[in-house]
Amino acid sequence: MKSQSQKNSGETHVLLAGSKREMRPGSQVLGVADPDEWLELTIKLRRKKALPEPGTGGAKGAKPLSRTELLAQYGADPADIEKVRTVLTGLGMKILKEDAATCTVRAGATAAVVESVFQVRLFHYSHPKGNYRGRKGDLHVPAELSGIILAVFGLDNRKMVKRRPLRRRKHSLNLAQREAASRSWFYPAELAAIYSFPSGDGAGQTVGLLEFGGGYFADDLTTFCQNADVAVPVVKTVSVNNTPTDQRDGAEGEVMLDVEVVAGVCPKAAIVVYFSTFDEGGWVSAVDTAVHDEQNPLNVISVSWGYAEDAPGAWSAGALDAINDSLKAAALLGVTICVAAGDDGSDDQVGDGHAHVDFPSSSPYVLAVGGTTLKKSATGVITETAWKDGDGLRNDNGGSTGGGVSTYFARPSWQTVDINSVNPGSIVGRVVPDVAADASANTGYWMVVDGQGGVSGGTSASAPLWASLIALLNSSLDKPVGYLNPLLFQAGTGGKTLGQTGFRDITSGNNETASIGGYVAGTGYDGVTGWGVPVGTALLNGLK
Repeated sequence: MKSQSQKNSGETHVLLAGSKREMRPGSQVLGVADPDEWLELTIKLRRKKALPEPGTGGAKGAKPLSRTELLAQYGADPADIEKVRTVLTGLGMKILKEDAATCTVRAGATAAVVESVFQVRLFHYSHPKGNYRGRKGDLHVPAELSGIILAVFGLDNRKMVKRRPLRRRKHSLNLAQREAASRSWFYPAELAAIYSFPSGDGAGQTVGLLEFGGGYFADDLTTFCQNADVAVPVVKTVSVNNTPTDQRDGAEGEVMLDVEVVAGVCPKAAIVVYFSTFDEGGWVSAVDTAVHDEQNPLNVISVSWGYAEDAPGAWSAGALDAINDSLKAAALLGVTICVAAGDDGSDDQVGDGHAHVDFPSSSPYVLAVGGTTLKKSATGVITETAWKDGDGLRNDNGGSTGGGVSTYFARPSWQTVDINSVNPGSIVGRVVPDVAADASANTGYWMVVDGQGGVSGGTSASAPLWASLIALLNSSLDKPVGYLNPLLFQAGTGGKTLGQTGFRDITSGNNETASIGGYVAGTGYDGVTGWGVPVGTALLNGLK
């Protein structure tokens, strides 16, 4: 038996670790790929040296790296890029783009050439969730590039199972003017007030949003801003690898919810919306494009999409590692990335009986955002519990906050909690979420999409609400909040951690939707709502 480092195929190729993919359950082979089909690949290269663990960021931590420093110290080696260019072009591929900062080469070729270069066979598959071009097994890279190429994306374009949106309750736009005491839903600014966000309108801040479907529609935002009585912010769309930015494919509600939540809290902030494809290659390119966007420098990004990190036939190890490495670079740059923790509780849309957590929220380098159900009485009394509507599953018209213990990412040294996975034999993994905010559609957010008003929710709403809070905190601090997670566990004045002093603890509710069980909210940090919901001014004072 050959080891991973041994050559094959006439001693010309070497196995690419982490590249193995399985057929998605429920797929059927339709036939081999057309040898003349044009493919464009994203190829990840090694760094000059591995990224260090980020410091504690924020107001108390180490100074973030500049993008120039990151490139100089940890970018791809120009000699490696040159070697990749020489070898791939010699084998018939065309180099489309080289980027040392993201350690990426974009290259194109026909399917026949790609199959030869990476020793793979491509097929077309049918699947109830959508047909795709895919592969089975490992990739192999030319032996001369062994150790230089870390991952290859774009051969397989299966869609990561798209989040099924929470059922949006549609209403007449006239209902947008109902008095707060006579309705169960909120405008984003009302939630910002309940959570004591620092004063401000986001002026001077730029908030990035990652989207993997749908489109941005200015008319809907204008109507929303009229309803919410806020100024209309400047919104810019960025197409990643020529992805459309104006699709009405059913996912536009996800996009407009993200945009409108930020607009409702930070109407003077600039909002940049990055559209990419909902597959592994699209994820890699979207994160890199946003984190390294020199035209629109970002200090905060919100992501409302994801899928279970260990779902059968979903993420490859190479994709988990490549995206996590880019998120680590973002932490070193001082960019806070708020990621929705999922909307199906501990089952996380997998349905195999075990508990699962969502990626990329399970990355140690993002702020994973869970959900609550927030009720405000006619007299202004607030009650709040962990979010779980119905049986907690969206397929049954319910929903519940994601949360639990990662099966892939080890628990970071700063996450000093004693929470065990409900799965037998599990690793001591990263625990999510870190924080929470209102997410139930029953106590959700007013939004406008496709010309209609409605109420929506999910951690897809609580994530951009948190991104808005980070933007306001950044406005009030002398440097960006950056990598917030470790700071939440640091003791401050009086010996209490920032997670204790900067939050209102949520102590009731659970996210048990998997047959094996789930997690329960309790005093202090837990795997359902993290530290709880923000007390924005207290968080600001703690950071100062």
